[in-house]
Amino acid sequence: MTLAEAVAAALEQAGQLIRTDALRGEADAVRRQAGAWTAADPALRLKGVSDRFTGDDGAYEVEALLELPLWLPGQRRARLELASSLGLRAEALARLLRWEVTGTVRGAVWAAKLAEVQLQQANAAYEAARGLESVVAKRYDAGELARLDLLTAQQETLARQAELTAARADWEQARAAYVQITGRLQLPEPPNWPSVPPITAGQGAGAFSDDGQGAGAFSDDGQGAGGLPNDHPLLAEADAALARARAEREQVVSDRRGNPILSLGGRRTRDARAFPDDDALQLELSIPFGLASQSAPEIAASERQVTERLAELHRMRREAERELVAAVLGRRGAADALQVAERRASLAADTLSVAQRAFDLGETDLAERLLAERRAREAHLDLALRRAEQGQALARVNQALGMIPQ
Repeated sequence: MTLAEAVAAALEQAGQLIRTDALRGEADAVRRQAGAWTAADPALRLKGVSDRFTGDDGAYEVEALLELPLWLPGQRRARLELASSLGLRAEALARLLRWEVTGTVRGAVWAAKLAEVQLQQANAAYEAARGLESVVAKRYDAGELARLDLLTAQQETLARQAELTAARADWEQARAAYVQITGRLQLPEPPNWPSVPPITAGQGAGAFSDDGQGAGAFSDDGQGAGGLPNDHPLLAEADAALARARAEREQVVSDRRGNPILSLGGRRTRDARAFPDDDALQLELSIPFGLASQSAPEIAASERQVTERLAELHRMRREAERELVAAVLGRRGAADALQVAERRASLAADTLSVAQRAFDLGETDLAERLLAERRAREAHLDLALRRAEQGQALARVNQALGMIPQ
């Protein structure tokens, strides 16, 4: 399984893509409205006048008119632009949802991998404790060690077994969380996509590059965080929301005056029973004045929406820049911590080797051997975790850069 397949499975589990389908449906509805013959629903207006309950001379008047709201210049174009902005926002929302799910999957994958590392180290420590207990038991049977040493070794084995049980429970919980998110049992390989962050110089305020040693390099020119792609899903969705707000504002401006209504119909009248019916065709045109005081609240509300979306876009950009800076600095810190852990593990291994030789020769007691072994175990566990955290730090950088696995 690849990371892209795991993300696709998680996206299907989440069931969030129906939101994009709703936006596309709204865009299609607005587009159909712009393509209609009339600006609003036509109406049939009927009118009847009779003197049956007054003089009853047989006079009457009947009118039937079909009212057709007419488009004003620019109204169709405003609706088509709104439909286009809705379609673009649907695409941006789809990318945003995929990016968010990707972050969730990345977090679950690396939580499981870190738990697996701890399980492996705990299992190795348990096996080492069992081996030491076997050696101590043989030397106790030979009369070289006291019973207290044997009991101490047995207690050490039980302690490592308890740690192994706890590590296995943590690993099972992490795997269960991954399965719940994706519905799949297998972890993606490789866990990171891309394996190294792309070099994005000249985009935004600075540049991010990889130095080939796992730490990465980050530079800033004084205008904010660098390396942030222009098509970052978070920014693309906020920009699409701003475009929709602007399109809605244009529609409100184009609708600030009511639509003219063209009425077509006929009229039949008769003055009395002795007179013939008179038929006539009717043509009426109703033109609203479009007073600014009546449209001002809606225009002001649309302007407020544009302002809020613009402020939201700026906020999202600053948030994405902060996340990128934190991820890059976190990757640097992980690389530095790895170097320290490597030196610590090397010294602990040398110390354990000396302590084992001294214990085998009877120069030191079991307590010193166990102390050296505990320090070596902690150092190796720390080293294994620091190595695994290199991949986790890279995943965070990729997520901050808006990278979506393909």
